[in-house]
Amino acid sequence: MTGLSIPRHWDWPPLRLGTAATFAVGTALLAGAIHIVVILLVPYLAKADGWSRLAPHAGEDRFAELPTTGSAEGGVPGLDPLFVNGACRLHLADAPAGITVDARDRFWSVALYDPQGTIVFSLNDRTAVQGRLDMIVVNPAQAARLRETPTVEIELTIVAESPSDDLIAILRLFAPTEAAREDARGILAQSECLPAPSIIPESA
Repeated sequence: MTGLSIPRHWDWPPLRLGTAATFAVGTALLAGAIHIVVILLVPYLAKADGWSRLAPHAGEDRFAELPTTGSAEGGVPGLDPLFVNGACRLHLADAPAGITVDARDRFWSVALYDPQGTIVFSLNDRTAVQGRLDMIVVNPAQAARLRETPTVEIELTIVAESPSDDLIAILRLFAPTEAAREDARGILAQSECLPAPSIIPESA
């Protein structure tokens, strides 16, 4: 033994208000708190921002082509350049929405996004019959009425139920060449995205 004793505890030097050490500690704590808050908010802000980027370009009662990054319209970041993309706003409060796509011999997909940027429903050409899609989008109340009085027309149609009345439908058409892009734009223009009030039976 050398006679040296090991201290049982360490006495931190007191911090005095107004000193450089106090300022440094306070700054570090504040920066840490801000960093944690930013990390927690990133998913929410990213989703909301995604909706805000799509909404100005989405068509009303029709699919409008989404501009790619670098275009004169400003563009929507993250779009695959091998696809022609279209967007349509859906408002289900007053009536269901009908979506019709006829795109044989190419890959395509349709996805429904709510205002939080969450995909509530999606499908592609493998789900459709010979590349043609006939789909009705309904809210929970409309879905309940359809279950009460189903029709033959509904039995032959894909029904997508959404908890939100406000949606954006995204139609993606595979188009790897310029000729394919022109063809895809024609398909996009002919695709329907319209209110479908007649699909819900009248209440007794």
